[in-house]
Amino acid sequence: MENCNNLANISDKIDWFVCAHLWGWFAKGMIIRNFFLLNINSVIFELIELRFQHILPNFYECWWDHIFLDVLSCNLIGIVASILFMKYFNIELYDWKIPDKIKPNKKNIIFPTIDKLCRKVFTNSSTLLLLIFLSFITNIIDLNVFFLKAEIQLHHVNLIVIARTFAIGFISGKACKEFYRFLKEGMTPKRAFYIFLEIIILSLEFLLAIRWKDTLISDKSDLTGINMVWLFITSTLSSILLLLYVNESLI
Repeated sequence: MENCNNLANISDKIDWFVCAHLWGWFAKGMIIRNFFLLNINSVIFELIELRFQHILPNFYECWWDHIFLDVLSCNLIGIVASILFMKYFNIELYDWKIPDKIKPNKKNIIFPTIDKLCRKVFTNSSTLLLLIFLSFITNIIDLNVFFLKAEIQLHHVNLIVIARTFAIGFISGKACKEFYRFLKEGMTPKRAFYIFLEIIILSLEFLLAIRWKDTLISDKSDLTGINMVWLFITSTLSSILLLLYVNESLI
């Protein structure tokens, strides 16, 4: 993209995709129903775009587009609007946490100061694993459609794409609700149906995306920078997860 350092070009990016972002994140908000998790995934998806923009031109954006138009504007407005909407109509918000079964003894744990800070954010190792899993599923839903659109060359307003968007949105909403109920109350056949239906659909889409990946052409961009960012994120989360788990096991 040309002239990324010229902020005057922001006006060129104000198109119908802005509305799509707003409504998209509003819909995600109605499904995930957690402000913290939604904003984390807002940032994660921008990093995913940077990682795959060399084979998906639709992901190529200026730096200010990622930061100002997406994370701090469209995505955030959609998220806040969904939370306010649910609060106004008394729709249940989701507290994606797994309760502690044990309380670590501060005298026995490793790096107590870091452990305390991590637990303020993630509660425990089980909750962190849950947040990672939910983030993975959330972003696979979007990645699948972007990859498949590019591989079979479907326009974003193609009826197949639109139908898939509404269908997966409905199924995801039901699956997310039933998964939350499963965590709080246990598994039932109804809950298992929607959860496994979601997993099966996403798995089939993912396999098709992998099967047709050779149709995508790389622009040979240097991915060193974004790869280092992802390495830092994965290593940090792995270290936090290990620390929390080990300290919980020391009881």
